[in-house]
Amino acid sequence: MCGNRKRNRRGFTIVELMFAVGILAVITTLAYLTFSTVASAWKRGMVLSNDLHHGDFVMEQLVMALRSAYYPDAKDKAAAYGMVTEDEGSGESARDTISWVKLGGALVGQDSTLAGSPHRVKVSIETAPDGKPGVAVRAWRLHGQADTFDPAQLPPVFLSSRVLGFNCRTAYEKKDDEIDWLDDWEETNRLPTVVELTLYLEPLDKDEPPVEVKRVLGIPVAPLSWR
Repeated sequence: MCGNRKRNRRGFTIVELMFAVGILAVITTLAYLTFSTVASAWKRGMVLSNDLHHGDFVMEQLVMALRSAYYPDAKDKAAAYGMVTEDEGSGESARDTISWVKLGGALVGQDSTLAGSPHRVKVSIETAPDGKPGVAVRAWRLHGQADTFDPAQLPPVFLSSRVLGFNCRTAYEKKDDEIDWLDDWEETNRLPTVVELTLYLEPLDKDEPPVEVKRVLGIPVAPLSWR
């Protein structure tokens, strides 16, 4: 009887082992793909979050500086206090320039000697020391400059070297209940009432479009320039 029991026992056949290994391989592959997808999505989310945080920092500096724009409450409409823009393309390749007079430490720092008096700032996209395009800021006093003073000769301070493009649009009125956006601000002795700023940051992946950060804001002192 013992011999019969031994003969009735049987192990796994080669086919059954191969089938089990195949199932295990499929499960392992699915688990890896799921983990890889989740990890990739998490990584993209972190990169996007960092980019947006960085873009928001740069944008907030620009917004605070524009909201602290300065214009004397006087009849003198001197061009020294107006806004100047240069339209250099559109979309992600835009490299616009904007310049205005402001007060306070936005863009120049609270410890700057310029912060306590009206000063002009100029924001543009230029090549940073690391070879990448970036947001460049120049600032200078309105008065007391030498006759040979050229703002373009001032060394820029770079807010960021991860901004590929900068687009600026201005407006001072509505037409048919819609804002009449201007790419070039021609009223250089006045201030626009509304400004639209768009920053284009480095894309998440090589073949993807840049990350876009946009703000529309009003300039509180603009009405003074239109009296």
